[in-house]
Amino acid sequence: MNLKRYRVNNIQEALQQIKKDLGPDAIIVSTRQVKESKNSFGLFGKSMLEVTAARDETAQRQPSPPPVLKKSPEVSPYGIPETLEKKMPSPSLSRSNHEETQRMLLPIREEIQELKDMIAGMQQPSVESRTTVQLQQDMSEIRHMVQTLAAQSNQLRDEELSENLVVLFQQMVFNGLEEKFARRLIQEAKKSIPLEELNNFPYVKIFIARMLMKIIKTTNGIPKEGTKQKIFSLVGPTGVGKTTTAAKIASEQVLKYKHKVAMLTVDTFRIGAIEQLRAYAKIMNVPLEVVANKAELNQTIEKYSDYDVLLIDTGGRSQRDEAQMFELRELLESNHRVDNYLVLSSTTKDYEISEITRKFGEMRLDGVIFTKLDESTSYGCIFNHAIRFKKPIAFLTTGQKVPEDIEAATKERLVDLLLNIAGD
Repeated sequence: MNLKRYRVNNIQEALQQIKKDLGPDAIIVSTRQVKESKNSFGLFGKSMLEVTAARDETAQRQPSPPPVLKKSPEVSPYGIPETLEKKMPSPSLSRSNHEETQRMLLPIREEIQELKDMIAGMQQPSVESRTTVQLQQDMSEIRHMVQTLAAQSNQLRDEELSENLVVLFQQMVFNGLEEKFARRLIQEAKKSIPLEELNNFPYVKIFIARMLMKIIKTTNGIPKEGTKQKIFSLVGPTGVGKTTTAAKIASEQVLKYKHKVAMLTVDTFRIGAIEQLRAYAKIMNVPLEVVANKAELNQTIEKYSDYDVLLIDTGGRSQRDEAQMFELRELLESNHRVDNYLVLSSTTKDYEISEITRKFGEMRLDGVIFTKLDESTSYGCIFNHAIRFKKPIAFLTTGQKVPEDIEAATKERLVDLLLNIAGD
């Protein structure tokens, strides 16, 4: 693939050079702000836009017809009136802008090729058959994503959007934000940003970041308002890291805030989980209580009434097991002093996250914790969840280490995950 790099003053200048050198089917691979060095230390240089482009032959061979757009919901999560949304045309691109949106597709095509090479290179198919099937499934998902992004480019063909809005739209969708949410953001930004600033990429990006910060809610860790004693229960499906997260929160409260902490577990089915939590409790020098029913839970809460923080770990429940869900609701909802936080993995598919939240949402949920950010490559699901369910996010976890790999969720951090503000 023919790659070329340009240093220009703005995106329009880059597009003209790219079309001249690589033709109308070129795609933009990456853009970044750089300094044009004036001395050996790279100081006091002029700010330039560095654009890397390539000729895109895959898009020519696999054209995709535009899909039928679904009607937007009556109430916009951004506060846009229904009448305004009905007047909004489907955003589309002119021919020149269409080329820029293709830049997001290159990493996916490269990943497809890597997966093909891995499958072709397997010498023992009988031993690696499961891996082969998984790789084929991954390839299918990636192909579908490529086709979806290509279809979105076709949808955006006729609307007069600035290149900056188009690039940010594709970045948000590529990063997992639902298309209808990204579309309304872009349309609102187009309406609100001064015309003379639409070609100022940093300005447009920060403007959309501020819009996102108004949408999402966070608690910045354990909320400081409310009652003096904080009682947290962690609920959620199996495998999302509830036990490790409970240990991380407890450790942070002990080491950073010098709080008096006790840990409780109602997971009486997994002996390994109890022993794991007991080991953590011993290291932190905090008490651990194992409770089996509602009466024991309430008694234990009273026993530690003079403690600052009580953390309750629960066993993983399948959201489709009605008996397990009923048992969990009966256990926790009787005590209104307990704040229930749903633990979700950022690696879970978006539609599964919605299903899990709806089922666990039959009990009172006071907030959300997203885990395994280090294992995920897209974070739009966090914003999709915040828009759909309007639950505040308390913590993010970024690895297995206790207590290091946890952080209080902030709006700035979440927006950076979606838009990569810090990388600019």
